[in-house]
Formats: sequence, C-alpha cells, structure tokens
Amino acid sequence: MIELQDITLNKDDKTIFNHLNITFDKGKSYALIGKSGSGKSTLLNLIAGLEKNKKHQIMIDGKLQKFNHQFYKNDLGYLFQNYGLIDNLSIDANLDLGLAFKKISRQQKKALKLKYLKEFGLTADSKRKVHTLSGGEQQRVALIRLILKDPAIILADEPTGSLDQQTGLQIMDALFSMLTKDKVLIMATHDMTLAERCDEIIDIEKYKSI
Repeated sequence: MIELQDITLNKDDKTIFNHLNITFDKGKSYALIGKSGSGKSTLLNLIAGLEKNKKHQIMIDGKLQKFNHQFYKNDLGYLFQNYGLIDNLSIDANLDLGLAFKKISRQQKKALKLKYLKEFGLTADSKRKVHTLSGGEQQRVALIRLILKDPAIILADEPTGSLDQQTGLQIMDALFSMLTKDKVLIMATHDMTLAERCDEIIDIEKYKSI
C-alpha cells in the first residue's frame, strides 16, 4: 500500500497540491486524470522520489519512505513520458539497465531480453542506438526495460500519449499484464480508454475518486 499524506506543493507561486491525501492499494490499477498542469506527472514524480518536497509524507507498506536508493533500484519502475532511455546506447545496453540488479546468470538475462525483444518486434534492431528509433519503438524499449526490472510499484506517465492505436493497445495490455496481487500500477493519462480499464480513476483536480 502507498499512502500519500498531507501533500502540499507549490511551484512558481502556484499551488499544485494543498493537503492532498491519496491511498493506492496493492493488486489494483489507478488512472490519474486531469487537465495539463494539474499535477498528474508531479504526483508520479513524488512517489518516485524525483520531486523534492519536505512538506509531505509517503508511507509504503506502513513505513515512512525516506527515498533510499536500495528501495528505488529494486522496487519501483517508471515508464517516463519521454521514455527515459540513454540515447547514445543501443537497445540492448538500455535493456541491461533493467536487469542490473537481478541476481540471475548472464545466460538467463540474455534469454529474457531475447524473449521480450521478439514479443515486441525488436529482435533485429537490438544493436541500434535508441536515438535512431521512432517514438513508438522507443516506448517499446522503455516498456521492455520496465518488464525486465519487474518492480512492485509500476508508474507510467502518458504511456499511450503519442502512439498509434495498435502500439498503444500493445503497451496497455503489457502494463496490465504486469499487475499482480503484490503490485500496484499507477498511470497518468489523458486517454480515457486506458483510464477506464483501471480499477480506479482519480481526478487530480478534484482530489477524489470518480
């Protein structure tokens, strides 16, 4: 369970959150909706430890989260809106980052990468630098890296935002297939087709489920 308690955040003289409280339960998927600038991405960044703010508490499984490196490298995965890949590295090298802390053999890592490269149609491109890929291809690489990490907390920022319908559906299906009773999936999205597949829709502007 993730509990965001008394979140207050101001940026550039604008109040983003004012005493916001939200709970995310394991085994469930959540869609964060709201107009651009409402704070959807900011909320994901707070959970991910990327937004520095002392005026809030984030509890994970009943413990105050102090943003320790060990927790984030093992238990949290983030599918960024801008993909979050290292442009000058190959697809293969970017995927290695998702497996960096997995205690499995080199052969097992190679087999896992090949499995998902085949599934997402990128086998022939694994040595290409990611900056040469289309947006849809980069999103698939970022998704494979997330799947390989297999985190307990799955965050996704506009995962279907700039994709064609077929690729968007593929990304959607893959994200929901990652969800188990011990994981939580939280997505910021403008895509109501995606939002309606989630267990709960949270309107950030109203600070309550709808």
